[in-house]
This record gives sequence, structure tokens and C-alpha cells, in this order.
Amino acid sequence: MHRLLLLFALILAFPAHNNAKTMANHQTTKRLPQDSPSPLIIVSWNMQWLAWPDKSITIPRTPGDYRRLANIISELSPDVLAFQEVDSIEAIQAILPRTGYKVFLSDRHKNRNEQFPQQNQFTGFAVKGSLRVTDAPDLETLNVSHGKRTRKLRYGSYLIIHTAPDTKLHLLNVHLKSGCFSRKYKQGSQSCRTLRQQGAILASWIQQRQSNYEDFLIVGDFNHQLNSKQQWLLSSLNDALPQTVSNLTNGLTALCKVRHTNRDGTKEIRYYKSLIDHALSSVQISLKTRQYGQVYQYQFSNHLIERYQLSDHCPLVLHIPTMKR
Repeated sequence: MHRLLLLFALILAFPAHNNAKTMANHQTTKRLPQDSPSPLIIVSWNMQWLAWPDKSITIPRTPGDYRRLANIISELSPDVLAFQEVDSIEAIQAILPRTGYKVFLSDRHKNRNEQFPQQNQFTGFAVKGSLRVTDAPDLETLNVSHGKRTRKLRYGSYLIIHTAPDTKLHLLNVHLKSGCFSRKYKQGSQSCRTLRQQGAILASWIQQRQSNYEDFLIVGDFNHQLNSKQQWLLSSLNDALPQTVSNLTNGLTALCKVRHTNRDGTKEIRYYKSLIDHALSSVQISLKTRQYGQVYQYQFSNHLIERYQLSDHCPLVLHIPTMKR
């Protein structure tokens, strides 16, 4: 009896294994009703100038770096990977399993006038072959222009997921204008003005979904701290809509630790404690996810950061219940 008590005490005292996700962000998945299918796993990840072959313009990577990125995706096993900052189909395929995924690259890659000559930052999706989807036209108006000047900003990649014969999820993947992260809106800031215009375009897209009673989810790099007290983008969205959108990342604790390579080739560790990668959804999706789903930030271990050039963004992982209304 004393041996059993001692063994039990040792088990309680032994520290849990420290993997890539911290306990603060790895929530326990809620139990789904017995008649519910498995949740839909969606991962949103800014890949930081991913190209193949590696073009080494800003972020040089080794074959080992690509293998490690592939291992992370394999570990997360997303049904849908919503990626940002990917240069080509070949680049994302370089870190996907050899079989099982179909890639949908942003329509912008077909428009030569809106591309850069060396390397591009496209949005897009990698989808498991078992999932039935419709590749809808991109929300290309997010490429806000001023007069005759083309901005060459990222389109919103758009996918409709058929989660059941009579149920659809409208999924939009965005990478919005950088430079207006958390400060109050300033009319004199070109970045803030552009981001506000993109917000109005998103509001119009959301209003269409709401008018049609369609479930929707917007994920990606918003380049704005929607959880900050100074944020204005989400507030302006909701002010323009008949029904409030839900911020699934509201309250999510973030601590993304990454290795940053400076222009002179030196490296440093950076900590990002405020999210700019977010997920906004319709009310129905929000209710289901908060009750039965899971949302967390995947965090890189110290070992990975020290040895590999991964990304300056940590993946945002969502387990979305696919129950019927």
C-alpha cells in the first residue's frame, strides 16, 4: 500500500513533457455529441516568403528547414491549410505530404500586372482530397488601388467547404495591409487609410453571407491587433453590419517566439505577445466552436527555433464543429 501511495505521489510530482504548444494555449477539445462528425481542422499560417526553389531574397532556408516545416504540418494534419506569403504552388507542395492535398493558389498569380518580378506573397489553400470544396473567385477588390496606381496587395482567397450535403462553410483567407497594427486610426497614415478601405470591402462580403444566412469564417494575417484596446478595425466592421461578427481569437493568449534574421545576416530571438493572425466567424460557427471546438496558437519549441528557419508567424489552429444547424 505504501509503495502504491509513493508511486502515485511520484506521478503527480513528475513534470509534464514540454512540447511545441504551451499549456496556456493548448485547450482541451470539448466533447462533441455522439451523432456529430469529427471537427474540421483549419490551420492559418503566414509562411514568411516561402519559395521553391529557395530564392533567398529575404529569408534563406535550407532543405532541413523545409523538412521541419513539413513535419509541423504533418503533426497538425489540417483538413484545410490557409496559407499566406507563398510564392507558388511548388513552394507549398514542398512542405505538404506527397499525396492527399490539393492546392488552390490565389487568382492573383494569373494576373501578371499584379505580380512582382522576383518573389510574391500569395494567399491560398491546401485541402485534403477527401474534402468536397468549391473554389470560388477571390475577393480581389482587397487589392486596393489609388487612382491609376496599382497597389499589388494580396487578394482574399475564397473557398466553399461542403461539410454536409446541405451544409456549407464559406471560408475567406486574407492578408491585409501592413503598417497599422494597433494604433488609433490616423487619417494621415497611408497604411491606416488602406486598411480601412479593406475593412469596408470585408464588411460588404460579410453582409452578403449574413443576408443569405450562410455560415462563414475569415482567417489569416490581419496585420492588426484585433484584441488590443486600441483596435478600430473590428469595431468599424461591426458598425457597418446588421449582425455582429465573432472574434474567435478574442482572449487567446499568444506568445509566438521566433528566430529573426537581420539584413546583415545576424540572428535574434523575437517574442510576439500580441496576435495579428485572427479568425472571425458567423454567430453559428462561433457558438459551436466555443461549445465543442478548439482554437489555439501552435508555438515553436526552443529546439526548433535554435536550429531552423521556420516563420515569423506561429500557426493559428482551429477545430471547427461541422454540425448541421
